[in-house]
Amino acid sequence: MSSQEAAWIKNATDYSRLSTYRIWNVLWTASSHHVETGRGTRTSSVKRSLDRKTKIALEPRKQPRQQRSSKVVDRILDAALVLTREQGTKTPTTLAIAQRAGLSVGSIYQYFPNKEAILLDLARRWLSSFPEVIAKRIKVAPPTNREEFRREVRKLFIDTSRLYLENASLMPVIEAISGNADLRPIQNEYDEQIIALYAAWLQHVNPALENKIASRLGVLMMDVGHACRLVGLKRDRKTYDLIEDDVERMWLALVSPYLNLES
Repeated sequence: MSSQEAAWIKNATDYSRLSTYRIWNVLWTASSHHVETGRGTRTSSVKRSLDRKTKIALEPRKQPRQQRSSKVVDRILDAALVLTREQGTKTPTTLAIAQRAGLSVGSIYQYFPNKEAILLDLARRWLSSFPEVIAKRIKVAPPTNREEFRREVRKLFIDTSRLYLENASLMPVIEAISGNADLRPIQNEYDEQIIALYAAWLQHVNPALENKIASRLGVLMMDVGHACRLVGLKRDRKTYDLIEDDVERMWLALVSPYLNLES
């Protein structure tokens, strides 16, 4: 592993450990979203704007500096995630989150001013999962032919697809972040890491690949994969799997000519 690859893996790890409790005094906007679940299609509407009082309330109240506090925050986020999965796109109440976490509502409010703040942190935690998953592909020996590379791509798709399927209920939040100029920096910081890691992975396979080309391919790999999976999640599971296969073929067709791998 080159020093550059090692540095990128370290950066990805550092990003995944970044505090998810920054102050985001922002506007929360989104249009209605439709998500296909096993019980049919549900619709969720997120407020198009928040008044000043609510925006200020989105500021986290307490930084979890001790291990015990961090575990409490993890319990809150885990409980909220389980509830979003059970309820589809219906936002769980703070009381429901507290009950599922085995905490008092007062304990929730020590760390999060409202349920919207919890959802934002869930989104950050989801986004922070991707750099680590991609970095795993750089830690293994580079493939020597196209078939070996195809298998590596398949492993990556299995890991990343699981992140989407298990967190489908968070996609309205992710789309709200993407569509709002004030919230967009939350996603941008992780997008930059993901693109850089895709580029590093391609250069791990072909060290002669130019940085500019590797970065351009990284952008396409990230954007195409994300957009297509969002489309798939709004349909049934069979369609989602077919879209996954299509994206995998597109990836292979896109990057293979740049990797100089034997057939």
